[in-house]
Amino acid sequence: MPEEKASNLENGQTTAASTPSKTKRQRTPTRRRPPNEGDVVAGGVGITGGGVVILPQHVLNELYHNYSIKQRRSGLKWFLFAAILFNIWTICIPWEQALPTRVVNCSMLLAYLALTALLHIGRRSEQPALKRFHHSLLTIVPRALWFLSMLHFAAYEMLQANFSPRDVLGWAILLNFLIYVTLPLPLIFLGLVIGFCTYFNCLSLPVGFSRLDPLISDQAAANAVLIATAALIGLLYYFMGEAKQKRAFLEAKKSLEVKMVIEEQSAEQERLLLSVLPKHVAIKMREDLGSSSSEAFKKIYMSRHENVSILYADIVGFTAISSTYSAQDLVKMLNELFARFDRLAEKYQQLRIKILGDCYYCISGAPDERPDHAVLCVHMGLSMVKAIKYVQQKANSPVDMRVGIHTGAVLAGILGQRQWQFDVYSKDVELANKMESSGKAGRVHISDKTLAFLNGEFEVEPAFGEKREELLRIAGLKTYFITKVVKPFASPCGKKINELKSENANHSPDSNASSNSSNESNDCADDDNDATVDDEELLAQSVVINGHSPTAAEDEEEQIKLENFKQRLKDELVTRDGHENLTKDTNIFLRFKNPQLEQAYAVYREPYSSLPLLAALLVQCIDVLYSYLVLPRSTLHFINIAAPLVPIAMLVAISIAESFSGMLPKFFVDVSKRFNDITFVRELAAIIIALTIGLSNVIDMFFFVTFVRTEHIVSESEFNATGGLEEVATAEHLLPESFVEQMREAVPTERVLYPSYLSNFSVLILIAIAVIAQLTHLTKILLLLSIAALHCYFNVCIMQDLYTLEDDLAHQPVISTRYCASGLLLVAALSLSFLARHMDHEDRVIFKWKTEVAEQKETANDMRQRNEALVYNVLPVHVAEHFMKNTKRSHDDLYSQSYAEVGVLFASMPNFSDFYSEETVNNQGLECLRFLNEVISDFDALLELPQFQDIIKIKTIGSTYMAASGINLQRNLRNDAPITERWSHLAVLVEFALELKHALQGINEQSFNHFVLKMGINHGPITAGVIGARKPHYDIWGNTVNVASRMESTGKAGAVQVTEETCNILEQFGYTFLQRGLVAVKGKGQLMTYYLQGKSESSAAEPKAAVELHEKETVAAAAPVSLECSTELEADIKTPLLKLKAQDAATEAAAETCLGNGTVGESQSLLE
Repeated sequence: MPEEKASNLENGQTTAASTPSKTKRQRTPTRRRPPNEGDVVAGGVGITGGGVVILPQHVLNELYHNYSIKQRRSGLKWFLFAAILFNIWTICIPWEQALPTRVVNCSMLLAYLALTALLHIGRRSEQPALKRFHHSLLTIVPRALWFLSMLHFAAYEMLQANFSPRDVLGWAILLNFLIYVTLPLPLIFLGLVIGFCTYFNCLSLPVGFSRLDPLISDQAAANAVLIATAALIGLLYYFMGEAKQKRAFLEAKKSLEVKMVIEEQSAEQERLLLSVLPKHVAIKMREDLGSSSSEAFKKIYMSRHENVSILYADIVGFTAISSTYSAQDLVKMLNELFARFDRLAEKYQQLRIKILGDCYYCISGAPDERPDHAVLCVHMGLSMVKAIKYVQQKANSPVDMRVGIHTGAVLAGILGQRQWQFDVYSKDVELANKMESSGKAGRVHISDKTLAFLNGEFEVEPAFGEKREELLRIAGLKTYFITKVVKPFASPCGKKINELKSENANHSPDSNASSNSSNESNDCADDDNDATVDDEELLAQSVVINGHSPTAAEDEEEQIKLENFKQRLKDELVTRDGHENLTKDTNIFLRFKNPQLEQAYAVYREPYSSLPLLAALLVQCIDVLYSYLVLPRSTLHFINIAAPLVPIAMLVAISIAESFSGMLPKFFVDVSKRFNDITFVRELAAIIIALTIGLSNVIDMFFFVTFVRTEHIVSESEFNATGGLEEVATAEHLLPESFVEQMREAVPTERVLYPSYLSNFSVLILIAIAVIAQLTHLTKILLLLSIAALHCYFNVCIMQDLYTLEDDLAHQPVISTRYCASGLLLVAALSLSFLARHMDHEDRVIFKWKTEVAEQKETANDMRQRNEALVYNVLPVHVAEHFMKNTKRSHDDLYSQSYAEVGVLFASMPNFSDFYSEETVNNQGLECLRFLNEVISDFDALLELPQFQDIIKIKTIGSTYMAASGINLQRNLRNDAPITERWSHLAVLVEFALELKHALQGINEQSFNHFVLKMGINHGPITAGVIGARKPHYDIWGNTVNVASRMESTGKAGAVQVTEETCNILEQFGYTFLQRGLVAVKGKGQLMTYYLQGKSESSAAEPKAAVELHEKETVAAAAPVSLECSTELEADIKTPLLKLKAQDAATEAAAETCLGNGTVGESQSLLE
């Protein structure tokens, strides 16, 4: 059975699969079931990532057994120390011994020392053989040490000429206590075998080998009571220690779980960061996550890169088919398509930047520079044109790809504080966007800047894009279409494989080199297998990867996690040695070097830590019982030992009441908790209890002498005569022979004098003091030594005559009993003092482990909060919660949702393009983007306000801010709900738009700028979802979004433009509008639009102050604005950041005509 358990421990659950291999994998499904009461849950979502995985109980039990035995081994040396002290006592105290007795005692001492030496063999060795030998010794030595102590005990009794049951009673009491406290043995073996044998031997051997003594049966009964009490206290401490070790075991297990949670959350955080941010940006952001900055400006994560190729790709005709598909199908189609694009991006070393609706754009050559960036970009574009065939077949629609590529410099990074999205900014990015829009479907359109980096690997033909796009002409670019691939694509790893093959051919005699090269090439091929396959094969693979086939790998991964957890738990628990690790944190007095930690330890108390006080109450009760058997039964004696029972019982009751909260009245339990919460009070109570039981026995010694004198058992003259005699080697010379005979005949049996029992009983008192948990080891050592010294003083100086009488009744031992008893008492005091230090050390180790677990929990909570904050900065809250609650989702478990009533806002700064310039004075445009970061961050801060909690930031496109309202699954409205209730979120969105204007106005006042916002709002149904299996990206689609974008792009700086339908709804909330007229909108024809003027003060629909539409005349005069309502300059959701300053008179005239029915006066007022 042990072999089977060990096998289960190493191999995992009984249903665990064998180790997976690369060639063939035999998978056994992971066993899942609800946890039973007897099971210990090994993990949860944090550990296994999914359902609850149960750690087999027998494995956990075996781990705890090994852990408990290891922790208890540290007490073995103190048993050995006590045994050596007793051995020294047997050698030194009775100094007139026969030769066989001395030989046996010295041999036993050598045996103890040999065991001590054996324990250190192989302890620090790194050799496996010595380690195995040391591990075997750790199993054998505890049993051998116990056997040796029993052998020594028996041999000492057998070899004594005159032996009484009282001679080594103190050691018997201490021994029966120590075997439970210090021996690292399981309870069944310890309690049923060793405990019973020790008790039987210590009780029977002294009686069996003792000479005839008065009241031998009463002495045996008293011995049985005292030894049993010591064993009960040992068992009490054993169970208390076992409970502490179990709690420590669970804390260690929890500590490991916390560590694994931290590791897993760190990996999840890393994955989430890298899914939306490049690694170099993610590293900087992770370092700053959660940190506060005292800088005047918010930190911006932006870097400039030269010689970067930018690719824009748009699906031509996608808007037409988007309205014919459900939300689930549309998002699934986009996800599968963009997942293919992501795999192509990995193959061609592209860095995906962003997905804008149906637009996909990426860069090559940043953040890592590479000379073939343009070549890779062209291969990427050609492969994307091929990949669109999937959508053509899926949608049965003539959609196509339009790809544009330009090469130049970029500023890459993120802007704002919410909905982080990595983006690139520069005039070259603007030109790349125009390369796409001026291209043709099914063709890759490149600029002459890109052509210069192609190195003749492609054939091209003139595209004349500069004739179709004014911005390209102004930039002086020539454009071309790719017609043919001259040099097929070869991945860098493929090139390396070819080089290695050629080296192998040239160095074939060197078999080792050939073997190493072949291994290297195989590794390279494994690492980059996607880079050498054809695009068709690559795209076919993506279907499998994005399907349900990975479930086998997920189950196998879960099984590996379980195996990893078990192995790490084993390593964490079995190899943990806090007794050694604590030395660096404490001083010589076992006080923590950290004052805060020491103060926390002083205040902290273990559960049920007050229970050892029961030992003191038990000892005081046993005083009544044992003294009735072997001490004179006087009234004074019983009053002395019974009186302390009342205060001891009261203090013990109030101390332990909180441990029995379910059995005692709540008031009593609360008083007990308050009593124990005060450190000084509970320590003072423990000191009072210890002093009471100790001094009670000392006073009993004094009463013993008083009793003998008052009862005239020995006359005063005889006391004085014996007291004045000089001490000699034997007691026979102390008293005349006639007096000895007189005493033997005169003393009645019920008044036999055995003062040594008072000294032996003091050993039990010392044991009760040693186990008190409320006191530090220094306090306990002081109490132990003080009480022991006081008893020794009474033994030697106060009760010398009574001990002389006991020695006479015991047929004159070799040395007076008072010296033997005092020496044995000192042995017990020293042994228990070192044991008290060990107990305190053990408690401090457990406390330190608990503090470490608490710190790890705090770290885990902090990591979890930072992780959630990170997720919420990448995805909207309700979407992030969906993904975080479904960590075991497969790649095609996409999030998509249709919303029937949503408001969409676009807000841009049209004159930011005039502000932006890439000159040295503003650090090549970086300082301009720093200002834009401040603006967007202030906009993001508005979303933290409670009135705007239902508004979601979708993204930023350059200087354009996009937000939406009504995207909330918690909204449950009746079908017949009034418009003011259904569209209340739209009114909030309008208020948010007005707050954006106020925020920008405040920035203008602080920075002496004159930026204005141009905004458009629309309402209606949309489709929302997350696309990109590897890089999740949340977005919304639909005609509502497109029209909202057109409302912004065709609007006027400083104004909010809405459609007629949106105007009708908002008028019910008290907003006032000014009709603008018909505006040409791509895909919609002529739409009647309106400008928001403000809100009537009498309206009570929204308790919001009216916002004036008109800007100050100084702002209108200083800020150049442009009206873009011409169909030629229309913009969509890919509205570029920069607009070059080429605006001719024809454009301005077209803008004026688009005012429709508005008069010239109205137009002038709107411009103010």
